[in-house]
Amino acid sequence: MSAVSVSTVAIAAVAGTTVAVSAAVLPGQLGIAAAGTVLCGLGFVVWPWAVLPMGIIGGSIASGLLGVADVQTFVLLHTLPLVAGCAALVVRRMLLPAVAVGRPSTSTVAMAGLSVATAVAAVYGLALGNQPWNVLVAAYQVAVIPAYYFLATYTLDTPRRLRAGAVCYLSVVGVLTAIEIATPGRHGGLLSALAVPPLMVLAGRAHGWYRAGLILLTALFLTDVVLASYRGIWLAAGTAMLIMLVRGGRVVRYGVLAAVAGAILVLGASSLHSGVRERSSVVSLAFQRDSGHRVPESTVGLDAFAAAPLLGAGLGQSSPQVYVKGFTVTDVGPVYHAFWVMILANLGLLGLVAVLWPVARTLRAGLTRHNDLALAFAALTCGFLAAAFFAGPTDGHWELGLLPALTMLAARIPAEVRS
Repeated sequence: MSAVSVSTVAIAAVAGTTVAVSAAVLPGQLGIAAAGTVLCGLGFVVWPWAVLPMGIIGGSIASGLLGVADVQTFVLLHTLPLVAGCAALVVRRMLLPAVAVGRPSTSTVAMAGLSVATAVAAVYGLALGNQPWNVLVAAYQVAVIPAYYFLATYTLDTPRRLRAGAVCYLSVVGVLTAIEIATPGRHGGLLSALAVPPLMVLAGRAHGWYRAGLILLTALFLTDVVLASYRGIWLAAGTAMLIMLVRGGRVVRYGVLAAVAGAILVLGASSLHSGVRERSSVVSLAFQRDSGHRVPESTVGLDAFAAAPLLGAGLGQSSPQVYVKGFTVTDVGPVYHAFWVMILANLGLLGLVAVLWPVARTLRAGLTRHNDLALAFAALTCGFLAAAFFAGPTDGHWELGLLPALTMLAARIPAEVRS
C-alpha cells in the first residue's frame, strides 16, 4: 500500500473516531456542528476543490435545515466549513506531500499584508479600549477577505480543480434555485449572482444544445437575481454585465444578451405561478423603500472617521447610546450597513488602501488581458466594490477575496485549455 493510501486510511480512521466521540459527548446542535466540521475536513483532504463550493453553500443549507435565525449562529455555520478547509490544507501538506497544494498568485503579498494589517488593527483597537467582542466582529469582517482569497488560490489552483469546483457549485445552487425560485419571501440572490457572469461567457463560447442548456441555466440564475429584491445584488450584477458589454468581445456580448433574453422568457413563463407573482410584487416595493436607518448609521461612522482619518478608531470602533431614527437610542458600530464606512471608521485611510490594493492588482489583470473568464470575474468584483458602498452583510464581503482570486486563476489558464 502506498504512502498516500496509508495516510488516507489513517485520516479516515481519526476522523471517524472524532465524529463518533463528538456526536456522543457534545450536547445537541453543538455535537452535530462538531461532527459536521470533522466530516467536512475529511472530505476536503480528499477533494480540496470542494472547500469553497461547500463553504459558501453549506452554511446556507445548514442554516435552513437547523432553522437558524440569530446572526451569531448564522456566521458560525458559514465559518466552520472554512476552518475545516484550512485544517485540511495543513493535513495535505503534512501527510500527502505528493499532492500539490497550489501556487500563490501575484497578489499574495498584498493579501498577506492585509492579514497582518488586520491583526495590528485588532491590537490597536484593544489598546484604545474597544470592547473585545466588537474587535472580534470587526476583525472577522476584514479577515474574511484574505481568508477566501488564500483558500481559493490553494484549492482551485489547476484547471481540473477549478472545473470540478465550478460543477459542484453550479449543480447544488442550480437545484436550490429551481426549488426556491417560486418561494415567497426568499431574500438574497447572492449565490445566483456569483454564477451569472462566468456562465454568460461559457454560454457565448458553446454551440448547439450545450449552448441552449447553458443559456437556460444562466437565465434561471439571472431570474433569481431579479427576484431577489436586494438592491446591493442588483447593483453588483448590473455593474458586472455592463462592464462585460463594454469590455468584452463578440462572444461575451452574445452570452450577456442571450442570458438577458432568456431571463425575460423565464420570467414570462413562470409568472403563471402564484409564488413567482408574489415574489415579483416585492420587487417594486424594493425600489420604493427608503434607506431607513442606513444613512444615520453611516453618518455616525463617517464622524468617527473624521475624528481619526489616517488610522480610524481601531477595529471594534463603536459609538454607544446614539439616537438613530427607527431604533431610538442604540449602540452604532463597529459594523455598518455600508462596508466602506465600516472600513473608514475602523481602519481609516490606511486600512482602505490595504483592502483595495490587492483587489486593484487583480482587476488590472482581469480587465486588460484577453481572457473572457478573467474578465467575468473582474467585472463581478467591480460590481461588489460598488455594492459595498450601500451594503455591509453580516458574514462580510468575502466576495472581495474570492472573486479576485478567481480572476487571477482564470487569467493563468492556458488558451488551449480555455477553448
